[in-house]
Amino acid sequence: MGKTLKNVRLLDQKRRMRRIALERRAKLVASMDTSKSAELLRANVISLCKPSPKTSIAVYWPFRDEIDVTPLLNQLNSMGCNCLLPVIMRRKEPLQFCEWKPGDILQVSRFGTLEPNLTRSTVTPEILIIPLLAFDSAGYRLGYGGGYYDRTLAELRKHFSILAIGAAYGCQKFESIPHDQFDQRLDAVVTEKGVHHISKD
Repeated sequence: MGKTLKNVRLLDQKRRMRRIALERRAKLVASMDTSKSAELLRANVISLCKPSPKTSIAVYWPFRDEIDVTPLLNQLNSMGCNCLLPVIMRRKEPLQFCEWKPGDILQVSRFGTLEPNLTRSTVTPEILIIPLLAFDSAGYRLGYGGGYYDRTLAELRKHFSILAIGAAYGCQKFESIPHDQFDQRLDAVVTEKGVHHISKD
């Protein structure tokens, strides 16, 4: 009973923070030069990762007011990296990742996000660039509530050494993100303002 009540409280805290984070981000985006932020983010991610050709890097296709990562995708492709986009599978299953090239036709997922067609073979990423609604200095992130990235990171980390990087606007940092044992921490968060390195101590 106590555990159930604790879970209910956690979900309620996340719902309230999700609403605040969405409002904060929408207000910022309405008053800023988002293309400039996208270029700054691109440069900061490249500086942090220093990817070599053939590195498999999963990014995402921006949704709603998420910071634009298409300049980053284009540069990674021009550097010879193996660019991947997530594909949503069944509920409660980890994401899969398929190759992306400029000009590829994407399809709409059941959540409204754009994703590749699964006719291509899936690839395991070495680096993941992950969208979020909010993050804190401990590396916890708040997403839209589906748990897909948490399940994906948990599964990948069982078998591989990966680098998980959040991508966000600087205003999306909060003092503390409510979390439990199922929430996966990020290794770093990159914004238009710079890089937040996460200490795992």
